This record gives sequence, structure tokens and C-alpha cells, in this order.
Amino acid sequence: MLINTWYVAAESSSVTDAPVGVTMLGQDVVVFRDKAGKAHCLSDTCIHRGGSLCRGKVVEGTIQCPYHGWRFNDAGACVEIPSLGPEAAIPKRARIDSYPVQEKWGWVWVFLGDLPEAERPPLPDFFPEYENSTDWRFVRGTYMFDAAWTRVVENGLDNAHPFFVHKDFGNPDHPRVDPVEIEPRDFGAYMTRTQKPVDKRGVWAEKITKDRPDVKTELQFHASGPSVRIQMHLRPPMSQIIVSAYTPINDKQTLSWWIQGRNFFTEEKYDADSKRRVLTVFQEDGDVVNHIKPVHVPASLSAELTIYPDAMGFAFRKMIKDYESKGWRIDTKAMSADDDTARAIPSPARRAEPKNWVLDAVLLKPAKAISQAAE
Repeated sequence: MLINTWYVAAESSSVTDAPVGVTMLGQDVVVFRDKAGKAHCLSDTCIHRGGSLCRGKVVEGTIQCPYHGWRFNDAGACVEIPSLGPEAAIPKRARIDSYPVQEKWGWVWVFLGDLPEAERPPLPDFFPEYENSTDWRFVRGTYMFDAAWTRVVENGLDNAHPFFVHKDFGNPDHPRVDPVEIEPRDFGAYMTRTQKPVDKRGVWAEKITKDRPDVKTELQFHASGPSVRIQMHLRPPMSQIIVSAYTPINDKQTLSWWIQGRNFFTEEKYDADSKRRVLTVFQEDGDVVNHIKPVHVPASLSAELTIYPDAMGFAFRKMIKDYESKGWRIDTKAMSADDDTARAIPSPARRAEPKNWVLDAVLLKPAKAISQAAE
């Protein structure tokens, strides 16, 4: 699991002036809105006696611990310690980590890391249909994988598995994957492929008929806000888009936040059928990915045999190895051995002023060790 990356923490609609507890990268955070409606994210652990802030409440735009009433503002600074009285000076160490937040596509994205603003990567920007078009109908949801996040993302980029895993659009009678060009893009890559179509079932068969050309699929990923965009041109101009953002809950569970857009059957009455189709695809993936061995992507790139249909996933894997080489990977084994210590993901304020923090930062793999393993 990597720090210094954007992750979806919640649906925007679910974050109000009541605190929402979220687990990401094996750490607990709390998300809430201030009086102006702006979303914020803080480490969930009160540095007084370890109270869980998400079990408290929002008071005048601050989060109040349910244990002793300590209040923390959106920057993570303690602004009130009731037991000391209103005139008491607040200790400088009375602060917790606060993380940058942006809202996009109806999701609350949190930057879990300590990079200053000028060095932070952007959010993915490959879903203009969601923001600008009135010709599309959208449904959304989540799916939990019992698998490591890198395995889940690589599955979304795998060009060969649909032929055998997905009944609705896979075609095991034509499983050949022709070589394609991978186009590098900032923080990701893009490609297109074509495949022989299969007959649609259910209501979609009314419009996506048998006499159609090969299906063109566009595939793209963004690594620093782990997400994948898949657009299938089913029978032009009819098309569907699925954008999935991936949040590691811990090193063996990954929550996929997904949005499906379609420019046909745009009436609300078709939403339930569309959701069912998307969730069927995720379940089919989960039935395979949840049992991959080893659970995590091997440290060495040569530990698994890679062939040219794996090019997109390999591009993602190399990019993640580059991020790990910067020393951004959480040392989950060391963290597990140190499970009686409360820690926090380092925030930008912690980098700017490293001293006077009560909670220690999460343990990270040394950059040099990761680089050698990648080789």
C-alpha cells in the first residue's frame, strides 16, 4: 500500500456535518463537513487517550472527541480542552494529521501523504462525460474485493481474462489478443483493442443486436489516484463507460468505487438492470482475483511470466514499483508486529514541521530496499 496518493474515502452525498469513519491503508480516518459545507479528513485517533473521533460529533466546524470533549479544527489543531477550562493554553503537541481533500465525480478524494501542494499529483481527469454531458445516464456503487489492491487494478487492465471470466461480453471461442500499442500518459497509460462480439442477453438485446461489428474497447488507468476507465463501443453510437477507483482498506482488501455511464436506455427504469450487470462483472472478477497466489504482486518483476497481452498491467506494475522506490510503501509486516502502537499516515503539516507530534507515522519500506527488490 502506498502513501502520497489520492484515494476515494466516501460518496460525497454520505458526508454531512456528522463524522464518517473510514479505514484506508490499514489506518482509520474521519471525514466531515464544516459550517461552509467543505469536506475535511483527519486522523481518527485522539492524541489524548486514543478516542475514536468518528464516534464524536461536529461542533461549530470542528470534530469533538466523544471521550473527553477535545475539539480539533480542519487543520488538525486542538482548539479546546474542556477539562483545562477556557483560559488554558493549548499544548503545541495537541494536534493530529489533516489530509488534503477534493471532491470529483461525486466522490470525496483524500490525499494520504505528506507531499506539499506543489508536488502532489492531480486527480484523474478522464471522465468528462460525467461532468459535461446530458446524453448519459449514470449508476454507481461499490464492490469489496478480498484481494490486494495491485492485484485488483491489474485485473481491470488485463486484456485476456474477459474471454474466460465474463459471460456477458467474453468470447472464449475467439480468445486471441493481438499486440497493441500502449500510449504512455501522465500518471498512467491508454490503449484500445477490438474483439468479436457476443450476443447480448436480456433487455440490452433489443438495441445491441447480433448484426454488429467488432467491439472496440478503450482502456486507461491513472496510478496516483488508482482508477481505471473502460469504454466499450457496443454498437456505435451506443456505448458504456465504467470508471472504477480503488481504495486499499488494508493489504488484503480493496474497495472498488464504480460509476457506469450509458448513452442508451437512459430512462431511470433501466438503472436496476445496469447495476446488476456491473455487479455481476465485479463478482465474476472477485471469484478469480480473491484466490490469486501470492496475495500480493511479487517483489521481483520476473517472478511471474509476462506475455504481450499483459502489457497494460505491466505498465501499471512498473509505475507502482517506481512509486515504491521513493519510499512510499507501507511496511505492513513491521506494522503488524507493532500493532499495540497507534500511528498515523504522515500529512503535509508533519513534513513541514516534523517535531512535536504525539502519534508516530506509519512505518515505511526503505526506498533503497524496494528499488533492489524491483530489479
